[in-house]
Amino acid sequence: MWNKIYLIALAVLSLPMLFLTYYSYSWLQSIAAPQSVVANYGYYSSIGWTYLWISTLILLILANVLLWKINKAWALWATFFYFAIFVVVRYFLLETKYYSYVSDNFPAQSALPVGVFIAVILCAVGAIIVYFDQFLVRRLRYKMIPQIDSPAVINNSLNDIENNRERL
Repeated sequence: MWNKIYLIALAVLSLPMLFLTYYSYSWLQSIAAPQSVVANYGYYSSIGWTYLWISTLILLILANVLLWKINKAWALWATFFYFAIFVVVRYFLLETKYYSYVSDNFPAQSALPVGVFIAVILCAVGAIIVYFDQFLVRRLRYKMIPQIDSPAVINNSLNDIENNRERL
C-alpha cells in the first residue's frame, strides 16, 4: 500500500513540475519582447524552483515513512533522482538557454553561467543527504524494532529459555 501511495504522489507531484519546466522553456522560445521574455522566464522559473524544493521535501517525507514501514529504500533514491533530473534540466538546459538568450538580446548584460557547477554540487549534496537519511532511518528502525533474525535477539531469547528452565 505504501508503495502505491508513494508512486501516486510521485506522479501527481511530477506533473506540475513538468508543466512549469516546459512553460519556462517555452518562454525562452517566445517571439515576444526580450524584456517580457526575461521577466516571464524568471517568474515561472522561480515558481518551478520553489515547487521543486517543496515537492522534493514531501516525497522525502513519504520515502522515510516507506523506509520505516517496509524497510525498502528505493523511494529515497527515487526522490533523489526526481530532484536530480529536474536540477540537471534546469541548470544544464534552461539556464544555458537563458544565458544564451540574454547574451543575444542584451550584449551588455552577458554573464558567465555558473549553473552547471551549482547543479553538480546540488546533486552531490542531495545524494549525500539521501544516503545519510537512509542510514539514520534504518539505524533508528533497528533500535526501535529489533529484527527477529538478528544475533542479539536470538541470544536474548535463548538466555530467556535457559533462565526459565533453571526456574523449573
